[in-house]
Amino acid sequence: MKNLIIIFFIILPNLTYADLLDKFSLACICDKSINALKYFDCKQKISGTQLDLLKEENYKDKIYIYSSFDEKKYELIENYPNFVFNYETEDYISILSINSNLDLDFSISYKEFDKNWSYELKCVSLKK
Repeated sequence: MKNLIIIFFIILPNLTYADLLDKFSLACICDKSINALKYFDCKQKISGTQLDLLKEENYKDKIYIYSSFDEKKYELIENYPNFVFNYETEDYISILSINSNLDLDFSISYKEFDKNWSYELKCVSLKK
């Protein structure tokens, strides 16, 4: 029984990880369930984006997604329980965080000004 529990906890996160990655490409739009002002601000700035999983031949141990919103390639930095993707320059850090319900948080942190902006989006799979 103990071995079964250990196997369950080792395999389950990997199955969840594979299941979520199978849902790419994702179309993500501003989340209507957030308050009206945040939703309107999100619609004015982002409106929608598509995320595509990239498989890099040169970096076999790294996973990237491409965002059509800002045309950037984000690197996977955390994969359980949420997927967190990061794009960093010397001026700012952009982070995309996706949970298992396909809720997405997009945030930008400007280093010089110590300011953060974030938007909540809902995602749906484009794959059938």
